[in-house]
Amino acid sequence: MMRYLVRLANSQGYTPRDVEVLQARIRELLGSADKIGNLRISTSAIEFDLFAEQTDINRSKSLLEAKISKVVTLRPIESRASPRGDRETLREGIDLFNQERFWEAHEVLEEIWHPATGVERDIIQGLILTAAALVHYQKNEKAVCVSILGRAMKKLAALDSFKGLDIQRLRTGIEQILSDNMPALLRIEWVKTKTHAQPP
Repeated sequence: MMRYLVRLANSQGYTPRDVEVLQARIRELLGSADKIGNLRISTSAIEFDLFAEQTDINRSKSLLEAKISKVVTLRPIESRASPRGDRETLREGIDLFNQERFWEAHEVLEEIWHPATGVERDIIQGLILTAAALVHYQKNEKAVCVSILGRAMKKLAALDSFKGLDIQRLRTGIEQILSDNMPALLRIEWVKTKTHAQPP
């Protein structure tokens, strides 16, 4: 049995409050031959892990598209050994984060967290914790989300910017969530650089 990441278009406007209903519906649709886990809902996608035999994956895809929504991602989940540099890996992780693909962002950022040290390691861990918190938000686990964001804040406290990322702005967003005790979507912005006009 293989593990796949499935992302369906969220064309019906589902929210994290619909996780349990959708999870039950998909489990019933796919039957006992397939198992799903960790269903998450973003504004654009319904995503979950699917455990299925490789020979059954096309059947599962057809059922999902016929009864739920269009499949936008269907790929095996395996360990990633990336030949990319840290900069490219960081950019991919942030791009995934900003597409509300928090689980994937978490996985990608771990690639550069493991070898990192010192403050750099803490900042990357803070980014990973922020992504992990928002995975829980997508699963309608608000208290868990807020708790993990509290841990993320501690890791992100050392710097205002990191490799071009606006950490201060991210902290401000997290502080608001912690103050309100109410999860919300976050974006990680790149620091805007000032361009100076060339003298004539």
